[in-house]
Amino acid sequence: MTDVTFTRPEYKAAQYRWRLVRDVCKGSETIKEAGDRYLPRPNAADTSRDNRDRYEAYKKRAVFYNATGRTKHSLVGAVFRTWPTLTVPGALDYVSKDVDGQGVSVYQQSQSVIGHLLEVGRHGLLVDYAAVEAGTVSKADELSGRARANIASYTAESIINWKTRQVGGQHLLSLVVLRETVDVDTDDGFGSEQVVQYRVLRLDVSGQYTQEVWEEGSSATTQKVAPFTPLNGTGRPWQVIPFQFLGSENNDTSIDDAPLYDMAEVNIGHYRNSADYEEAAYLVGQPQPWMAGLDEQWRDHMEESGIFLGSRAPWMLPINGTCGVWQAQPNTVAKEAMESKKQDMVSLGARLIERGSAVKTATQADNDSAAEHSVLSLVVSNVSEAYSQCLEWMAEFVNASGEVVYKLNQDFSQITLDATILAALFNAVQGGKLPEGDFWQYLRDRGVINPEKTDDEIRGELEAQSTGPDLDDDEVTPNGGKPSNP
Repeated sequence: MTDVTFTRPEYKAAQYRWRLVRDVCKGSETIKEAGDRYLPRPNAADTSRDNRDRYEAYKKRAVFYNATGRTKHSLVGAVFRTWPTLTVPGALDYVSKDVDGQGVSVYQQSQSVIGHLLEVGRHGLLVDYAAVEAGTVSKADELSGRARANIASYTAESIINWKTRQVGGQHLLSLVVLRETVDVDTDDGFGSEQVVQYRVLRLDVSGQYTQEVWEEGSSATTQKVAPFTPLNGTGRPWQVIPFQFLGSENNDTSIDDAPLYDMAEVNIGHYRNSADYEEAAYLVGQPQPWMAGLDEQWRDHMEESGIFLGSRAPWMLPINGTCGVWQAQPNTVAKEAMESKKQDMVSLGARLIERGSAVKTATQADNDSAAEHSVLSLVVSNVSEAYSQCLEWMAEFVNASGEVVYKLNQDFSQITLDATILAALFNAVQGGKLPEGDFWQYLRDRGVINPEKTDDEIRGELEAQSTGPDLDDDEVTPNGGKPSNP
């Protein structure tokens, strides 16, 4: 019996922490909507309407301080403080504006991927070829954009099953099952409903890559698209599944740790402390007047006349009667717990960008010192490598040759332009001690030169500028006269 919906045990084990971090990053509305999943009821055994209403008020008064979500956005912003380096063949120039066929650029998609990796430590990219009709793709279709290679992005929750198989001296993906949700129009053409389907990527026994699609129904899951064999740009079947796993530690198939999980846990603890603090402030935060020494007759008189507060409404008390205002002492325990957790979140956020907080593998380390690597820079390195591989697969789909590079910034400090260093580098270029391309890259990183300009484009602009007319009113024309006004 075929069970395309099967999920691996490690996938199921990771779901709780994935959901926790996702919900925390979404913010207050999502956390409060989850109810007692994140904020336990003070008296869970009491199922009365009064207790339910009290819990709703208890939850509404709580303040959710979304430090985790803000940290994620700040870290992604630190990566893109300097624009990525993108080098692709001319046939793939469109990726800078539309890499997935839906108008999302490779820069925007990679920003989203980094955010997903910080949240759950896992993601996936599928390189595919969107054809107009199976087997009928013309060059005109490619040029018009109706059919071209693209990169589809899949969250960790969408990758429900995977397997590898040893082929020669390497382990290759032999199976990936992706859970997709697609919108289907209703009969009236206005509404839509969501349908769950499963895209199955296989490396069959002959070593060829195939795809098939199954659709989830009310009673059974049936095959919607029979297995077919995608072809590369030369018309040959693929010998690998062009699907790339990404992780917070490495890009293999294993599930990595979620970098923001610890912070999300503390964030939830801060939210619970806030609920207790706000509840205490509501119950005993207001001043409470009191009276003593009244007999029943005087009490009844006061109740009949009414009791008013303020300097123009004095209380007339009997002999030996006393009064005062009671004010509860501050609830320092809950407040101190909140402050402590806030500092913990600051520390955990700093650790993600702190050098030495992560270790690269031997192949990743290259010439870098492993002790100088941060969690964020490791995530960024993995994303750069994954996109470079996916762009190579895209080039193979369209049969395009040329260098393929996608490199994200890994220097997260505030970049400044140092005049002394700039002058020294310029002199080094003039003296033949530094390649001009390296000098231009220095200026790209600091926003002086458009980061999308290639070395050839910069060189061409400089040559055009140096050979162009540069005359002023005092210059003499070749015939000895003054330049004439147009």
